[in-house]
Amino acid sequence: MKKPLNALIIGAGSIGGLIDSPSSKAIASHAHAYSLCPNTHLSAICEPSELNVFAFMERWGEVHRYYSVDDIGEDEHYDIASIASSTSAHFHDLATLIQRSDCSMILCEKPIVATKEEFHSLVGILQHTHKKILIHLMRRYNNAFIALALRIKNGEFGTALGFQGVCTKGLLHNGSHLLGVLSHFLGNLKSIKPFGASHCNGDLCGEFGISLQGGDGSISVLQSPEYSLFELTIWFEKGVIKLLEGGEKIEIHSRVPSSVYEGYFTLALQESISTNLSRYALDSLEFLLRESNQTCSDIFKKHLHIHKLIFQTFTKVYR
Repeated sequence: MKKPLNALIIGAGSIGGLIDSPSSKAIASHAHAYSLCPNTHLSAICEPSELNVFAFMERWGEVHRYYSVDDIGEDEHYDIASIASSTSAHFHDLATLIQRSDCSMILCEKPIVATKEEFHSLVGILQHTHKKILIHLMRRYNNAFIALALRIKNGEFGTALGFQGVCTKGLLHNGSHLLGVLSHFLGNLKSIKPFGASHCNGDLCGEFGISLQGGDGSISVLQSPEYSLFELTIWFEKGVIKLLEGGEKIEIHSRVPSSVYEGYFTLALQESISTNLSRYALDSLEFLLRESNQTCSDIFKKHLHIHKLIFQTFTKVYR
């Protein structure tokens, strides 16, 4: 039996380990995922907050604690690391891990960095590293989403006619998730065109025209709601796909003859898919461990491209 991989979490706050607990039905934190995966053993955290460290170890047990990634000795070894620190710390944490001889696998929370300057400084190194890295755009690693993407690619629904998506929490922070789904279903992202977009809490909100290899449409990033929203409708020649409840539920509506008007067609619900998305942290970890370096590299580069176009959109809006 193989020895479990030594795991490190950088950032022991909410997504690192405090968003859920061992008894939670959801598997939302990196700590929960590592605790359930037989191939990994959580050995250490990097966390400056004493309150977070105390709360983390109460839930997940005693682990070695560093104040920051800079405190990890050169002779210490970790096989896999999760970057769950604040977005402003991602650049330093990721650059440090890439330069280390260990940590051959890295799962980084989105957005990968906070600014376009950081992105441009890091992107060349990221594109040429031999390490296995994924950005945690979680729906990409969910089995139901993967299966549906294959059905779309195989032409089951025909050509995409258009799409409309809506989310909250900014183009970079939550819109990147929406663009990740769209690029998975409809091919590489070609362009983002802002229409009446504006600054909101260091991010962008508003209307955006989106062009992908397999079709065009739009997304709305709402500024005001005090709740999380993530929905997407894609119209195809042979029907409609709807992502509801943040992606927990997918509905497929098919083209059927109208029961009222002869010679006309309408849409009827044919299939409802429960994605079990609430186990997303474990989905992402298992995908990183299971898939080949080439598969992960291809996905990582696609998600880097999404970030690149988002940061270019920031420049367009702030001119």
